[in-house]
Amino acid sequence: MNSHSVTQVMRFKLIQGLSWVFPEYFGAIGTRLFLQPQRAAPVTRWQDAFADFDKSVIEVQGLRIPFWHKGSGPQILLVHGWENDHFALGGFVQPLLDQGYSVAALDLPAHGEADGKTAPLPLMAQAIAAVGQALPALHAVIAHSVGGATSVLAMEEYALNASRLVLIGAPQAASKQAIGQALASGLSSRAIKRMERQLQHRLAAPLEHFQVDRGLGRIDCQVLLVHAHDDRVVPIRAAQKNAAARASQTLWLDQGGHNRPLGDPLVIGSVIDFLKISRRKNRHPSGLRYHPRFAQSAVQNSVPHSAEQSYAGLSQAEPS
Repeated sequence: MNSHSVTQVMRFKLIQGLSWVFPEYFGAIGTRLFLQPQRAAPVTRWQDAFADFDKSVIEVQGLRIPFWHKGSGPQILLVHGWENDHFALGGFVQPLLDQGYSVAALDLPAHGEADGKTAPLPLMAQAIAAVGQALPALHAVIAHSVGGATSVLAMEEYALNASRLVLIGAPQAASKQAIGQALASGLSSRAIKRMERQLQHRLAAPLEHFQVDRGLGRIDCQVLLVHAHDDRVVPIRAAQKNAAARASQTLWLDQGGHNRPLGDPLVIGSVIDFLKISRRKNRHPSGLRYHPRFAQSAVQNSVPHSAEQSYAGLSQAEPS
């Protein structure tokens, strides 16, 4: 073990010990980590994707939420994930426009150009719903990671409507996000219990209330779930639980991690295929059903060992 690893272990143990002695203080740190994103560094990829889009701003809970929009065809709304911004889904923009769709994308509260310092799940869901309601009737929402979770919440509780929903790398339960992030930071069980109580107060509901699989069972639209088996941020088992919650189509990617599917032409193409298809039982859009880049279409009960890693929160640390 090198000196850097030794230092990390010692720091982890120190936080564990101190958080056991001072659980309220460290619980507040865990609460802040879950609610307060760090402003992302400028995305260098797809910087020109929205160059000729119109920009509008709406207010949600007193915060200015910007969104960009272009086109006159069926409306698509793009929703980014935690500690990212609207550029994150820029790879979808031109392919969607080329197919005749209108495209819109927003910056969630406390992300990108939006106002705010914290991004509680209900606030993000309200922002998504408000932007969706400011646009023409939505044909589809394409959302990544926590943006997917809050898009489901927006449909479940804030009257967001769309005919189709695409979730890429979406988590299954907020409690797993929060507790996993706290464990990865070294918080003790006493501090985590305090954190859960503080989050319940801040969110006006227990963490168990915010579950994507439950929400998927309550909304009425066609759903496509996209997830990579080697996603180290949201394990594949989260996507499998989401898929088990309702009849949905799934694309299980053999490789790609958490962020790379956003720029994968095969993923983008399969999503566009899904936007076009009518209701049917098969879980894969035709043409990519047996593509070697994707795992078997059936949801498996067993999970590859590489995906069985501890839930370490939803930061965007994985390479894009």
